[in-house]
Amino acid sequence: MRIYLSVVLPAALLAVFQFTPVIRHTFRLYHRIAGYNIILLITCGNAGAIMVSIHAMGGDLPTQTFVGFLTLVTTCTFDLAVFNIKRLQIGQHRAWMLRTWFYLGFIVTLRIIQTIVAAIISLWPAATRYDVMDCAELAFIYHNSTALYTQFPACQPSNKVFAPDGQVVVKAHLAGAAGPNNAALEVSFAMAGFLALILHAVGVELYLRLTPRESERLRMVSYERQLERGMKNPGSAGLVVERFGDADVWVPRSFSVEGGESEVSK
Repeated sequence: MRIYLSVVLPAALLAVFQFTPVIRHTFRLYHRIAGYNIILLITCGNAGAIMVSIHAMGGDLPTQTFVGFLTLVTTCTFDLAVFNIKRLQIGQHRAWMLRTWFYLGFIVTLRIIQTIVAAIISLWPAATRYDVMDCAELAFIYHNSTALYTQFPACQPSNKVFAPDGQVVVKAHLAGAAGPNNAALEVSFAMAGFLALILHAVGVELYLRLTPRESERLRMVSYERQLERGMKNPGSAGLVVERFGDADVWVPRSFSVEGGESEVSK
């Protein structure tokens, strides 16, 4: 957890400046160096998240699956962003970086959804849920063996016969003591995480669809820089859709498909 927090928080702070146009356009070397540092920090953070996933929020299979899926997705999107900028495909670099940070920003939405769901299962009898928690985890939460043994007598060493694996059932309820409070948050974590991630994934795609002019402008910039570098297919040297789908071949705005001057350039 310390590894995760010590690298993700600085990465998030650096990312704010990465999306600031003045800094991005004026200090390109800083933008490049900070970008590589962010990738390194998030990679370390993903490693820390995987390490802690077997314990965090109960460490159940849905939670481990969610954390593993998120780390895989963000690692892939970072790699795609780096590949595209290496090919000077700036528009695609922007798109994949936006996707990465929209995905990583899910944690804020997750906490909101998690709290709402925890409140619902606590107040609505039909939604009552139970969590299986480790006695060692409960001991860490309570910091008081008397309170722990009073609420969960099966965790007493003399009562191991009632919890041979050191696991006890805890009712998820926010209005209860520390154990039930944590149980309410644990049982809602994976569901809230997947829902938040889906909302953010849809949101970033909607944003990209609503900013086609910026995408086209950056593609023209890519065209000019790739042309200067002598790359094949300038404007389409990176991972663009027409290389994989049935989209029309992209041409600069100043030229039509036949090679003549377009109405836009006129």
